[in-house]
Amino acid sequence: MEYPRRRHARHGSIRNGVLVAGLVLLCATTLFATGTQQMAAPAAPVTFTLSMNTDPDSLDPHRSSASITEQIMLNVFDGLVNPTPDGGVEPAIAESYTISPDGLTYTFRLRENVYFHNGDRVTTDDLMFTFERLRRLSSEFADVVALEAPDDRTFVIRLGRPNSSFEKFLYRAVIPAGYDDHANRPIGAGPYRFVEYTPQNRIVLERHEQYYRPIGDVDRIVVRIIGDADARLLALRSGELDFTGVSWQRANEFAGNFTIVSSQANSVFIFGMNNDHPVLSDVRVRQAINYAIDRDEIIDFVFDGFAVELASSMSPAMAEFFDASLIGRYDTNLARARELLTAAGHPNGFPITLRISGHSEIYSDAAQVIQQQLARVGITVTIEVIEWSMWLSEIFTDRIFETTLIDFTGKLDPYPVLRRYISGFNRNFLNFNSPEYDGLMESALRAPSAAQRVELYKQAQRILTDRVPAAFLADYQFVWAMNPRFDGYTPYPFFFHDVSRIVTTR
Repeated sequence: MEYPRRRHARHGSIRNGVLVAGLVLLCATTLFATGTQQMAAPAAPVTFTLSMNTDPDSLDPHRSSASITEQIMLNVFDGLVNPTPDGGVEPAIAESYTISPDGLTYTFRLRENVYFHNGDRVTTDDLMFTFERLRRLSSEFADVVALEAPDDRTFVIRLGRPNSSFEKFLYRAVIPAGYDDHANRPIGAGPYRFVEYTPQNRIVLERHEQYYRPIGDVDRIVVRIIGDADARLLALRSGELDFTGVSWQRANEFAGNFTIVSSQANSVFIFGMNNDHPVLSDVRVRQAINYAIDRDEIIDFVFDGFAVELASSMSPAMAEFFDASLIGRYDTNLARARELLTAAGHPNGFPITLRISGHSEIYSDAAQVIQQQLARVGITVTIEVIEWSMWLSEIFTDRIFETTLIDFTGKLDPYPVLRRYISGFNRNFLNFNSPEYDGLMESALRAPSAAQRVELYKQAQRILTDRVPAAFLADYQFVWAMNPRFDGYTPYPFFFHDVSRIVTTR
């Protein structure tokens, strides 16, 4: 396959009149009532229509692992705290909270009038139920040793040891005590209530009239599930959609009638390798693959320059935690790649299978580029495209693969970004194993100062760059077409479409 070379913007600059702004922008459509000469008719409900390119993995907020689910369902749920656009958290169901000087006791003062979508008021019983469930289902809450409710507006979480990331975990959904059918009919206390989900068709949410805070103008959210990129763009042009992603190459095509917004995704796009594979378990082979890959070509062809090169598993969006000194470590060097393959016993290369999900064109585009690049050093790549649900079950869960492509989406804290490579972590599907790395991550989680955490996380990134469980490729930019009738969307440093802030402009 031949493909054109394009110059790319290594640092995410403004290109071709496309506005570079916040992380993720949505758009929506509203139905306007027309008035008579005598009096105006009541305003019609405002409907906000957007797209997803595949079905959610689970509507249960404590069982879902896919960011594509969280981007929508965070509108349904509130936590004790909620994420903020600057990457922090702020009181939500809790109106205030304190953390003890030793970092072991979190005390929350609850708001008086917070209601679930079923009409029940949120109580400390619900918090006890929620966090007991989270202790069973999520390792993020493994340090919790006690939950207490000394009165009906006070809730206390006690940890067995300090956890520097724990505050950022507290945005997890609060759910009603005793209710466990969230996979079919989720109930939360967020700004929008769940109405319906039809697989391969749509998700519908409606405004929660008892929500404790003022929200924007959107009364109804319709999420259309459309797998084909061209079909999404046709739906956008026809007015069936008011927001969808557009390819970097086609952004200008929509600029006349839509607001085009782009920004860094705070993600890590990787060529992942199964570190337990007989050939790929050799670090020399993984390093050879890294030297054979040309990241500039991938950024140019797949992302049309809307990406930043990476050399480890962290985005520059993570600010002081990001180690920029690693960039360039694996600049393309075919001679070095062949030398490493020969040393590993593969002077003529070897065959591998690249299994990718078909739910996004970036995977198929990148697969074709990498297939051609690795052929230059004798590695023959066979591409297998599978459904997203199969990718989740066979690759992410059962680890049946040799290589794959995936973009790890952003998080609020560096620990969950880098936890993916801890040897005992159940989502370490690359099977990376480094006792030194595990020890650094544990030390960072317990570190008492921000400066110590920064240095420990940078050391962890250096191990990933040295041992290369994957080829870390790029942090790309999102590009969306947004209906200009709406405004007020606020970006977050992770994949979240916060509809509650959106207002109509006319």
